[in-house]
Amino acid sequence: MSVWRASWIGPAYHPTTDIGVHVFRTSLQVEQMRDRLAIHISADQRYKLYVNGVMVDFGPQRGDLLHWFYRTVDIAKFLRLGENRIVAVVWNFGRWSPMAQHSARTGFIVQAEDEQDKALDTPGKWEVATLPGWDFDMMHGQLGPFYIDVGPGEKVDGAALPPGWTSGAMEGWTKPNHVAGGEARGTPSGGTPWNLIPSSLPPMLYTPRAQVPRIRRGYANDRGSAPEGPLTEAIQLNEGGNLLLDYGELLCAYPRIRLLGEAGAEVRLTYSESMWTQDGGKGDRSAVEGRKIMGYQDRIKLGSGPLEFEPLWWRTYRYLMIETERPVQVQAVGAVETGYPYRVEAAFESPDPVVAPMFHVSVRTAKRCAGETYFDCPYYEQLQYVGDTRIQVLLHYFLSRDRALPRNSIETLGWSTMENGLTQSRYPSRQPQVIPTFSLYWLLMLHDQLMYDGPESAPTFVTPEFTRRMLDAYRELQSKPLSEQYWQFGDWIDSWPWGMPPGGANSRMCRALLLFAEAAMADYWALRGGATTSEPGGKFPAVRREELAKLEADMRAALADKEQQPCEQEWAIYWSLKRFLGTPAFDKSVVDRLDELKAPRCTYYTAFYRHDGEMPADYLAELGPWKEMIAMNLSTFSEKPEPVRSDCHAWSAHPAYGLLRIMAGVSSVAPGFAKVRIEPRPGSLDRFLALVPHPKGDLRVLLADGKLVVETPVPATLVWGGKTTELAAGRHEVG
Repeated sequence: MSVWRASWIGPAYHPTTDIGVHVFRTSLQVEQMRDRLAIHISADQRYKLYVNGVMVDFGPQRGDLLHWFYRTVDIAKFLRLGENRIVAVVWNFGRWSPMAQHSARTGFIVQAEDEQDKALDTPGKWEVATLPGWDFDMMHGQLGPFYIDVGPGEKVDGAALPPGWTSGAMEGWTKPNHVAGGEARGTPSGGTPWNLIPSSLPPMLYTPRAQVPRIRRGYANDRGSAPEGPLTEAIQLNEGGNLLLDYGELLCAYPRIRLLGEAGAEVRLTYSESMWTQDGGKGDRSAVEGRKIMGYQDRIKLGSGPLEFEPLWWRTYRYLMIETERPVQVQAVGAVETGYPYRVEAAFESPDPVVAPMFHVSVRTAKRCAGETYFDCPYYEQLQYVGDTRIQVLLHYFLSRDRALPRNSIETLGWSTMENGLTQSRYPSRQPQVIPTFSLYWLLMLHDQLMYDGPESAPTFVTPEFTRRMLDAYRELQSKPLSEQYWQFGDWIDSWPWGMPPGGANSRMCRALLLFAEAAMADYWALRGGATTSEPGGKFPAVRREELAKLEADMRAALADKEQQPCEQEWAIYWSLKRFLGTPAFDKSVVDRLDELKAPRCTYYTAFYRHDGEMPADYLAELGPWKEMIAMNLSTFSEKPEPVRSDCHAWSAHPAYGLLRIMAGVSSVAPGFAKVRIEPRPGSLDRFLALVPHPKGDLRVLLADGKLVVETPVPATLVWGGKTTELAAGRHEVG
């Protein structure tokens, strides 16, 4: 939609009125029911849309001011004959906003899809009022020195909150302020801060959770009275009482809590991924005995009657503590789960008891780190970092036929490209942060997209000149002092300040990554130029091959001289590059030497590249840290070994990818997944079934009784039993 009739409206002209919760309302007279009545809607920062008191939509999808998303919502089925009340709750967290949330000022816009319904357009008959009794505060300082930037807690005063506010039943209505005309991105005016584009993603989940939480006892300062067990009835909390609820797994959800008590009673809600030991550790995530809760909070002050609270923004938690200083009845506690509607269509099954929890915890981690963008972690940051996102997207290609979120991630991260040719490290983000190595990983993402999605999926701004400029920009950093190279993050190593390998862009790890990105782009443009099968490295320039040989010589020299600080990370990237080039080079003697030197080993993050480069014969044997996390009852995989900040971190989710890519041996060898390679490495498993949801049908690999059965919807190269066989699409049995 290039031309908008509607205008952006706001609560008032003065910017100091922006922070807060505002309610917009209008009415619609319906004389005859219709099959469709759609509106285009957006807001800054967020909205929830209600029709006749029923919430029908929320958004908008996160972008930036140059790419501000609007959603198209059909409200016909929520209308009734006669008068209908349409209400939008719009809020602005102001300076406390999540780092991923861009904003110009509080604004709201609606335009009917059909001009006959233009009475719904803003400003039209719309009115606005500020919602009393709803405020924000940063209530998570108790978490200590951890970086956290997901927005404020919410404070609700039930005495001031109008009981019918979602239906527009409140006072203080005024005519809204005209802010700016509605304009699509690309129109010539420049008279608005919001460049509107249609949503690229489906609506996020909003699904009430069927399972009830479990009441837990024995924690530090336990002042509860209810016995342990499922929460199935109302609980009375006495003066100074508390109630600890355990959901059994990490949730991304809107808590929904109904409370009743005397007016003025205050209730504090604390959300945590785990219970904490007194010395700040975590350990067994199912343990609560003698432990305390730390986490961000919401606070509720009761009015004269029952109050049902659901925050405007969702929370991440396994444990929820409800505390009160005065008697309160907890009448009901629910959770409305949210996140990207991730359609997991893949499977990996085996009698081995390690396999099922490994696959499912990995998948849960991926799902909890996916929303309107991918996240590094849902509890602390909710930011889309390239380093995490490449792993998330590759896993998504193997788990689902859906390509919307992978495409959105590549495009939105590309929007962050700066004048020097480098991307920012994370995007959307209000504060620019530059990790040049992440620009190289973004280029690898382009090649991944070509192979698993196809050339037509690439953003239109991706050209040979665009990618060449990014590579040149990185090479330019190699001539600058380390203090001018931005943040050359490699991995979280104790001996590396801020995770930067010694030498920054000139370190062996970064040199290997740069060569990897250059090889990927050479292959990318060769394939987009018309090649039908991938020949990785076929266009790798001779000068780069010489540079690669020099890099390996330097790496081997470092193994002989501990003062040169060798590390497994540089070898992981090197091995991954060599496998991409079609010349696997994994060397167990290198690993043994690194052990002798007590050199830094790959963390959960860079283990992805170690596994990718090695393609171990027994992948399950490489997953010791992940087995330990499962043994400690984590329901998602954490950021790093104990002690740890985040219990759910995207870059640790890759075991499900490894089961399908390494053990089942499935990979794409032609653009758009048009041809596959199947090279199973069962290791310790004598039986497994792998299912990969290919765009043209299910791809299955079954190992049983020493026989292999392959079902593939596209041609395949099978490597098995020391033989390489070309297979047509269909079912094949191999002895």
